[in-house]
Amino acid sequence: MPKRNPAPSPAPPLDTRDRGPRLDDPMLRRAVVDMEVSASVPELWRALQRFLIAGIPNHYSATLFLDAQEKNPGALTLHTAVSRRPPEWWRARAKLSPTHPWLDAHVGVKLYSLEDIVPDRAQLTRTDFFRHVMQPEGWDKLLGLTLWEQGERKSILCLRRTVKQQPFSHSERALLLDLHPVFDRNMRRLEKHEEETIARNSLQQFINLLPQGILLINARHELVFANPDAFEACAAWNHGAAAARQLNGRDVFAVPPAFLEVYHELMQRHYAAALADPDAIVAPERRRVVHPHLPHLHAECSLFSLDDPLLSRPYLFVQLVNRQVFDSAAPAGLDRQMTVLARLTLREREVALLVREGLGNEEIAERLHKGVGTVKNQLRSVFTKLEISSRAKLISLLR
Repeated sequence: MPKRNPAPSPAPPLDTRDRGPRLDDPMLRRAVVDMEVSASVPELWRALQRFLIAGIPNHYSATLFLDAQEKNPGALTLHTAVSRRPPEWWRARAKLSPTHPWLDAHVGVKLYSLEDIVPDRAQLTRTDFFRHVMQPEGWDKLLGLTLWEQGERKSILCLRRTVKQQPFSHSERALLLDLHPVFDRNMRRLEKHEEETIARNSLQQFINLLPQGILLINARHELVFANPDAFEACAAWNHGAAAARQLNGRDVFAVPPAFLEVYHELMQRHYAAALADPDAIVAPERRRVVHPHLPHLHAECSLFSLDDPLLSRPYLFVQLVNRQVFDSAAPAGLDRQMTVLARLTLREREVALLVREGLGNEEIAERLHKGVGTVKNQLRSVFTKLEISSRAKLISLLR
């Protein structure tokens, strides 16, 4: 933890003649509401600019450093004017800036000014930062609003004024301090939202590539989520394997009635167990359903619930497996096939499995109702993804 130096002295009491806008003024309040409902950092930045124009007019420029440590200078930086500076310029600027060492020595400070960092004006004008940054950019006054987390600065909002403009007033400094909790709260909210979005998209991408169907249905029998394999498997379950090849699985999707029968049975057992002992933690019960005419097609059904077992309506979670996809009874072989198939798209998987059966490109095209050129392109993509160069190697990977 960096050594903590005393924070800058608080600003003197406001003079009655220095009454600027307050956070509850109508124009500022609208901008604050926009910040609170912003769905992304660019939206927050636009609302923040509207706030600054109304509350602290005549500032020369404003910059939001999302990476306040500037580990990758210039990469996560938003400006009132679009910056055309190359990364090398930002790296040189970060090395010249006196702000970083000062903030390292004043951990947790919310608001700072250029005078706090370099009180001696004559000394400031002799620095490389003044000569190579401030003078070329035309500003000599700075206010910074800083967000921290566990002793590390996360983001900084910087406002600047030129030599000809008035210094920032006490009321403007006070307004920025009033803004700090709003700024902090919404930056944390958006950061968490972004993390959740990345995690959700990564998980969905992973599930989409699984060589088995994943299906989630709510208590109203409505589809919540299905990966591509689930649409194809449900089409085969409801219409037969041959007919399913001619159909778009998404267009004809319907939850197989057998799944819903199991769902209602599991729901009855779920509520009976919850009523008997509401505090008990019971592992979800699973039921296997095998297609009556396609024994290679089966489903594992279970309930999915995160909330109070008596108040929530559990979802139906289904894993659909086509045993014809897997050509090995040995666990090691199944694991290898699962790993290989997970690297391919659904259509690439279809082609690869027909190659495993010994079919040529023309036969595959006829079976899948595709052009031979399409089959060749998909097979070329399969070879590239699996880093192989022959059909024989593909067949060995899938056995």
